[in-house]
Amino acid sequence: MTFRLASEAVCFVLAAVLCGAMPAAAGVFDDVVDRAVDSTQRKATDKVNQTVDQTIDKGISKTEEAILCAATDAKCIDDAEKQGKPVSVVEPAPTTDSVKCVATDTACLQQAKANGMKVEVVDEAELDSLRCKVSDSACLQRAKSLGKKVEIID
Repeated sequence: MTFRLASEAVCFVLAAVLCGAMPAAAGVFDDVVDRAVDSTQRKATDKVNQTVDQTIDKGISKTEEAILCAATDAKCIDDAEKQGKPVSVVEPAPTTDSVKCVATDTACLQQAKANGMKVEVVDEAELDSLRCKVSDSACLQRAKSLGKKVEIID
């Protein structure tokens, strides 16, 4: 629709030029064309923004309607599907009473003790993620070189 408006404006200007309109009138037509082009651009931008907003709103609505189920809870997933609700699968909380710590990671050892957990002392290479302070560049470099995730502890 906005393209049609711009096309009509261009046709109007061409007709005026072909009919021998005066040079002073050409300036007026240039202004009309510029306004038509600006209007077309504004309307196109508004339409795109409106479409993006609607898409975001639909996504938020689906997320709000979703039922949270643990990946291992087949009954929850089945019930949600029977209700026609979207399912959002979440990881269950770890049920282990032990934790892996490097012997030199005193914060890990203290946290395990405070939570009454058993400690398995392991080598750094056996951990899924390394616990590093932001200021500990050596730890961060080791994590990077080992391809490990980093848990920031400060």
